[in-house]
Amino acid sequence: MFISRFKNWLEEVDPYTIQRGALHKALFIAIVITYVYWFFLPVNYLSFILPFFIVSLYETPILSSFKKKEQLLLFSSLAVTFVSVSFYLVYPFRGTFFFFSLFVLAGLYFLVLRYFYALKSLVMLVLSTGTIVLGTEPEANLQIAYGIISSVALSSITVMICLKVFPNQYLRVWNKALQGFIKYFEEDIENALLENNRRFIKEPIIHFEMVRNYQRLVGKKYLLSSYRVAVYIRNIQISLDNLYYEQKTEIFWRSVKTNLNHLRLNMDSYTPCPPPKIDFPPQTKLQHYIVDCLNRAFAHWNNLCRLRHS
Repeated sequence: MFISRFKNWLEEVDPYTIQRGALHKALFIAIVITYVYWFFLPVNYLSFILPFFIVSLYETPILSSFKKKEQLLLFSSLAVTFVSVSFYLVYPFRGTFFFFSLFVLAGLYFLVLRYFYALKSLVMLVLSTGTIVLGTEPEANLQIAYGIISSVALSSITVMICLKVFPNQYLRVWNKALQGFIKYFEEDIENALLENNRRFIKEPIIHFEMVRNYQRLVGKKYLLSSYRVAVYIRNIQISLDNLYYEQKTEIFWRSVKTNLNHLRLNMDSYTPCPPPKIDFPPQTKLQHYIVDCLNRAFAHWNNLCRLRHS
């Protein structure tokens, strides 16, 4: 009973399993970084932990490709290194430090707006992280500055390597997001058949945005099949808007809903589905198009399952 309630709670607070995946990565990085610290014994512990305040942004859904994620890690590491070292060296000169910090703030803000516009909070995160070393004694010492640089570089490189070798789990996020989209699509079909007023709800949009955001992260092995599954299901959903311009065939649409439900229930276990079964033969051009999209979506899903289990 407790395990069931716990699983339901997890699905409620983390529907896409993003946080669970981030937890696995965090534990892996924590274990590796501990051994790295024991082996290399960096001279400045505070500097060594600085990159970990930034790495949480790696998992944000806004970054929809590995290239953007790697660019963020590289930029954050360089920015934290520059801010921490320069602040440490300039801090003893209080008057100069005030104007210098304003200059750094303006420069960071410009760079973030240019290259990471959706992550404007990165500016204050880098600044607040870089100021952690201000209390280091002695002040404005070049040897200490070198220790800060080497410590930040060691931890940053370790984190990048860990994220590179960690198994790709983004297919699971894409899967959960598409399941959510299909679930609301099924409800949309039912409302259309019952002639209820279909409300403009944000949940399907959010789910499909998550599908799109994680589409390029699933890996080259699954990219083409997953993309086509999502596109064909989205095409069927768009076709539902044309239902009111032709004769409504309830048996046909309920068959479509049943097949989508069958697909959704098989998605967690990556189980192949038999070809979709339509109880009413398609008669209109729209219905033929929907059946074709449904068949293609199932075919690509089955191919994705074969790739997943290979």
